Amino acid sequence: MTTARVLAVWLTPVAWLAVPTLIVDGGPDGLWAGLLFAVAPLFILRSGGGARAVPGGRDTLFPVVVLLLVIGLMLWANLALAADAAAWIGVPRWQGIAAAAGGAWLLVLWRRAGRLLPWLLGIAFVAALLPLGVLARDAHLGPLGAWERLAAQPTFRFPAASPWVTEGREVRSARGQNALLFEEEHRVIAVTPATLHVRARDGARVSDTDWELQAGQSVVVRPGDELTWPPGARLRFEAGKAVPGAPRSGIAWADGRRGEGWRRVGLLVTVVAGASALLGFGITSSLSRRQMGLCGACLLATFAWGLAWAIYCALGAPDIFLGGVSIERLLRPPPLASSAAAGHRVLPALLPLAGLLSFLASTVALRERLGALDVTGGGEIGHDLGLWSAILGAAALASLWPADPWLLTLWALGVAGSALGPPLLWASSESRPAVGIAAGLVGLGVFATLTLIGQWAASGAGAGTGDGWPSLVLAFPVVVAAPAGALVLWLARRAGTS
Repeated sequence: MTTARVLAVWLTPVAWLAVPTLIVDGGPDGLWAGLLFAVAPLFILRSGGGARAVPGGRDTLFPVVVLLLVIGLMLWANLALAADAAAWIGVPRWQGIAAAAGGAWLLVLWRRAGRLLPWLLGIAFVAALLPLGVLARDAHLGPLGAWERLAAQPTFRFPAASPWVTEGREVRSARGQNALLFEEEHRVIAVTPATLHVRARDGARVSDTDWELQAGQSVVVRPGDELTWPPGARLRFEAGKAVPGAPRSGIAWADGRRGEGWRRVGLLVTVVAGASALLGFGITSSLSRRQMGLCGACLLATFAWGLAWAIYCALGAPDIFLGGVSIERLLRPPPLASSAAAGHRVLPALLPLAGLLSFLASTVALRERLGALDVTGGGEIGHDLGLWSAILGAAALASLWPADPWLLTLWALGVAGSALGPPLLWASSESRPAVGIAAGLVGLGVFATLTLIGQWAASGAGAGTGDGWPSLVLAFPVVVAAPAGALVLWLARRAGTS
């Protein structure tokens, strides 16, 4: 694999845009996630341990099927992001999906599309860098000064120019939140007819009230009240009021969340296991020292960009905290749209353009990655027009309904690590590929089972799992799934069958 192919496989739009999103959402916890995404590929590439991981030599049907599933999830995640970005900008979801999926399908027709990877990635980086310069110029602060000012904020409040104040927008929650908790009295105005549910607390008493509002009507909520809304409701908020869902202060944001160390462990295992499968499984060649240095520089530059973008977005648009931080909001933050009049029509489109170019590069690199495993077919599976038309079509259809792109990406990494990771933890004999396949099936089965249980519990159908080990296993099933598959290989070797 070349440097451009490694970067295109790993840095999908969801992956590199998740870095600033996680930093805005979690402060220092997001820094950990960003560093992890920058360092994990280098660790895997430097170790060069993936060559031993092909079970059964040329019998690669199982890893090809698994990688197809992983790529399908990654395409779904990124097309869902394209749809969310289109809705955030104010156009129908299908238009964002059509632009991304259509471009990816056209590149399937060109067998030499791999030559475009350095150009696509280079233009995408420049397109992402220019808006960052505009935000830094408007803030009149460097990244360190902006971080200090952000951490010193007494409260995150709606600015007067916020679209949530001037025109109103559809309220969409993130991270599974379905209610807004208000810290101070606030008047909420319905832009479209909607029935708002307010749960008020007065000491030990709790009262629930439904307010049927027409366009222009409002309801006043008080400190401690929770507001829920129907899907598609567009609301306006008061300027100068605290943003529901935002940290209490900049200090609270900079301190991060307490008691969630298990999430760091789960993310570490998921990212490392996924990187091992995507960048190490079945790869016999290695990057040169120069290529490794260039790859590391690009990954660290991406992390630095994500850190700076998160700081300037949170400082200039604290309303992105409303209902939880989501990736599409950082694609086009309000301060960028209201920048210098001479460039306001071009600048807001640059970061979505960078995401589109990055997605096109990723689709090409992922198809080539799959073709590299298909040694019996000479890599033709990476250029099969019918197959990729079906995969892109299915992912596009699924993206019409809102889904969490970050969760889908974690699932993709988890599937890859659970099914293809066991041979990396405990190598199997090449003379008995069936044992390696059985281990992968066990890992995949454990991952799927725990994922379904976790989604069932998170939906409210089951009891909450709380913190600690149960939450770690259900939120990041690869923590158990990959070792379970490796255990199968170990038992087979002990029994003399591997």
